[in-house]
Amino acid sequence: MKKKDLIILLGAVLLIGLVFLISHLAGFGTAPLGTVRIYVNGELYREERLGQSRDIEIEQATGEKNILHLTENGFYMAHSTCQNQLCVQQGQVTSDNYYLRAMGSRVICLPNRVEAELTLINQTPPPDMPDL
Repeated sequence: MKKKDLIILLGAVLLIGLVFLISHLAGFGTAPLGTVRIYVNGELYREERLGQSRDIEIEQATGEKNILHLTENGFYMAHSTCQNQLCVQQGQVTSDNYYLRAMGSRVICLPNRVEAELTLINQTPPPDMPDL
């Protein structure tokens, strides 16, 4: 290996390291910190931190059951025992789309009286977000 090739290789490695350092310091590629609050019958049932994908099973004494799937930066209702399945069809709530959704940061299952809400820490909504 020639000295010129070694200098080019070292320069490329330093450039990659610099790009990684800048993106890490700027927060790119990291999930926003936040929680999902789950309410049953209007009462706080559970609060879960975002960060890893997992399922939360919400089973009530009366037989209703919902499964909420958490992702790195949001959630969606994966399953419900309700007949109309509107809560499942509401789709995913994420830190990137909550301000564009008709239901905002919430997914609601009216028949089962289950509500899930995305709460982000240190993130302000865009200035053109409508009041919900």
